[in-house]
Amino acid sequence: MSLETRLRIWIAVLVVGVVISLSAVTLHSVVEARFEDLLDRATAMTAQIQSVLVQRLREQMPEYSPTSTLEETKAVWAAIVLQDQALAATLKDTLASSRTVIEIQIAGESGTVLSSSDPDSVGTKAQVLPGLADWVAQSRWKQLLELLRERGNYEVSIPLGVGEQTAPVFQVKVIISSVLLRNTLRPQIEELGIILLVSFLAAIVLAAVGSKVALRPLARVSAAIDRIALGEAPADLRLERGESKEMEAIESKLQVLGQQFRGAREDATELRTNIEQLLERMEEAVLLFDRNDRLIVAGRAAEGILGRGRWELMGKSIEELFPPTTLLGASVRGAIEFRKSLKDSPITIQGDGKGPVKLLMDVELLETFPSRDRLGTLVTLRDAESRREIGTQLDFSARLAAISRLTGGVAHEIKNPLNSIALHLEVLRARLQDQEPQVQREIDVISNEIVRLDRVVKTFLDFTKPVDLNLLELDPARLAMEIATLVEPEARKRNIALEVEGEPGGVLVRADQDLLKQAILNVVMNGIEAMKDGGRLRIEVRPSGGECVIGISDHGAGIPPEVQDKIFNLYFTTKGAGSGIGLAMTFRVLQLHNGTINFTTETGKGTTFYLRLPILENKTTDES
Repeated sequence: MSLETRLRIWIAVLVVGVVISLSAVTLHSVVEARFEDLLDRATAMTAQIQSVLVQRLREQMPEYSPTSTLEETKAVWAAIVLQDQALAATLKDTLASSRTVIEIQIAGESGTVLSSSDPDSVGTKAQVLPGLADWVAQSRWKQLLELLRERGNYEVSIPLGVGEQTAPVFQVKVIISSVLLRNTLRPQIEELGIILLVSFLAAIVLAAVGSKVALRPLARVSAAIDRIALGEAPADLRLERGESKEMEAIESKLQVLGQQFRGAREDATELRTNIEQLLERMEEAVLLFDRNDRLIVAGRAAEGILGRGRWELMGKSIEELFPPTTLLGASVRGAIEFRKSLKDSPITIQGDGKGPVKLLMDVELLETFPSRDRLGTLVTLRDAESRREIGTQLDFSARLAAISRLTGGVAHEIKNPLNSIALHLEVLRARLQDQEPQVQREIDVISNEIVRLDRVVKTFLDFTKPVDLNLLELDPARLAMEIATLVEPEARKRNIALEVEGEPGGVLVRADQDLLKQAILNVVMNGIEAMKDGGRLRIEVRPSGGECVIGISDHGAGIPPEVQDKIFNLYFTTKGAGSGIGLAMTFRVLQLHNGTINFTTETGKGTTFYLRLPILENKTTDES
């Protein structure tokens, strides 16, 4: 908070405080006088009603038959009060002369109301209310709080009895309403409120003018500092001439400070921009904490792993992001406390609705030298599964590349001798066709093996020769529907239900239609053949993170763990009549389209393959 602001606040607080104090004293005096006057008036009114009651009893008593006992006399008195309309009229007239009294009652010995300014109260039980005298004796501020917050009534009561008994025969009650009392005080309170408001506004004006005059030189210094903070050139930081030597010295120092600050700010901005651009390109989640363990920098990948936006994470402590009760939090806290860095530490966290996520974590401590004071902590998180999948993909690619290099030349060297062998075998068959049948059968075996070997060589050549892709804009959802229609007869024969999920026109990809169709068909047929006893095969097409994901799920027996790393190898198969080419071909097609393929499997429950292709951005198809 600036000095000018503090000065304004103190001036305003001082003036308002004085006005509030004076207003409080005035209000206290007004309330005290009003409440004392109210008590006196209510007491006088009660005494007046008592006198009227005694007089009416004396005037009407002779009209009744003489009584022999006190009980009979009290009964006559009660009847007189109950039937005396003039007395009730007197109560009403007396009530009309007061602004705070809501009812005047005369209650009998049993507490029943015998006469009242309110006819509806006659015959009811008189309520026992707090005494007005006790209430007036309380603190004035407590009385005001009760008056403003509560809706209660108070009474002034005078008993009227006889000497033969201690209990009163009659009670005269004057009931005062807190609501009416509050209404009588409202004009004084509103007047004090207006005075307080005017004083407050005057205090603000006085504070603004006074501080402006007193701090005019400092205001120019503040403006100069603000320009420095905005990075403006020092040439713009000029103060008014004719000031004191102290102000001229401040001017000179501000110019030097402006030059230094501007240079440091430009360097810091450039460095931060470079760091942020670097973190944006990194697939790892990088989190930088300061010496107080507060997050100051985070890469975009942190959003996916931690399930929250970066700006939501900024400023959070390590304990808030990584609770010490979790393995991740305990590992980070242990590395900080023991001053020991961690490298590729495997951990598992609970993903946001996605099950456990396996991560690799690095913790680096940033220290000054030679004092080794901790400047901060750098935490790096990597998806272990993604890293393993990338390694597997690279391994598969390396294997296919090795096969291509090895078989490309070998296939050509083998094919020519095979053609020569096949030709001479046919010549030999023609010469020996009149010989024994056993010789012909042996020649047939050799011929069949040559044909099979030629087919293998052609397969090698298909894998090694360059492929010219006929790239088109394709709708994977429509392609999935075509494939489902194509395999439906075979699926129906095997008692398999087909499901295709995906909105046509949702996403587009650029791909070779024939190759992509064959790649998806290979996986679909594998799923159908994996369900020996029928089931459900589901094809789902959906966008995900800039990719089109084609999921193919079956309810087969699953892929055994010992062969999961081999299923994309050429000629590897677990089926007796399988060729081992289908998944290898699918893998190669996805690579040619800059896509990937992976899978999840569970023994006894089935397998899901995920074919991922880049989405053709800003393109949609028209639904027919």
